[in-house]
Amino acid sequence: MRRRFALVFNSTAGVAIPRLLDGVIGRLRHSKAEVFQVPARSSAEASERVADLARRGACDAVIAAGGDGTFRAVATGAAGTILPVGLVPLGTGNVLAAEIGLPKGVRALADVLLTGEQIETHGGLANGQPFFLMLGAGFDARVVAKLNYRTKRVFGRGAYVYPVIRTFAEAHPVFDVELDGRKFEASWIILSFATRYGSLFTLAPDAGLGRDTLIAVVMEAGSRRAIGANLLSLALGWLARPDARPKGVHVLPVKAATIGRREPTHFQVDGDEGGMSPVDVRADGPRVRLIVPPRYVADLTNCHANRVAYEV
Repeated sequence: MRRRFALVFNSTAGVAIPRLLDGVIGRLRHSKAEVFQVPARSSAEASERVADLARRGACDAVIAAGGDGTFRAVATGAAGTILPVGLVPLGTGNVLAAEIGLPKGVRALADVLLTGEQIETHGGLANGQPFFLMLGAGFDARVVAKLNYRTKRVFGRGAYVYPVIRTFAEAHPVFDVELDGRKFEASWIILSFATRYGSLFTLAPDAGLGRDTLIAVVMEAGSRRAIGANLLSLALGWLARPDARPKGVHVLPVKAATIGRREPTHFQVDGDEGGMSPVDVRADGPRVRLIVPPRYVADLTNCHANRVAYEV
């Protein structure tokens, strides 16, 4: 059982739920565990402080309390070490929490942190900077660039409605994409380790944390009608089905990608604004130990067994 936890808390993540965090901390302390907060004013500082904790062996685990961006900052600091990272989801999307089936109750969350199993996850690199869930370029990144983070904190997912409408009403420029040497022209691309998008929608069932490849979903057409069809297909889960994908959508495994070298475009990383392309993406990023519920480990084992049987 883990007994000493460092806590990195993003008080601006999504619709903050301090009651949940307070409850988890209280439960951990009730179980005779120690929790101490790691002060950090930026993601970079959080990464540096977590890396220092790992070097000194100052705790049994570090808790990322926030959204997927908070996890990225913490995991970047813990990457390549034996320090495991746990999660208390306080963000808007919480893709990672949905991906691993993290329970929502205080008692169950605390139990996962105390005794949950560890898996090794495989991150990627975007222009040399780590990410752990997904990178998007084009449509969704332009939405993220318009997002008001104060509004997001108050309204949660509702804050995305206006940026999505604004972005959909604009022209949808096409940019260049190269995936393991294959070239495309796209208006939207998602490169993902996660099977889910926005925690709600199934995007790429062949993706998975811990795998050494990204799954690329390339959407070529740039008309409003095509973008609308792609959005509807994402919402209905059709992008994950080869027999239901709209024309011009390609799904394939990728180890290296270059996006927007000739035609610059916005990109987002794990749901946060990344800037403008060009962006070089690699699947062979840092490895991080992640604390997960036992059921997720069982699901991974079954998935691996099915995949081996299929390949044989």
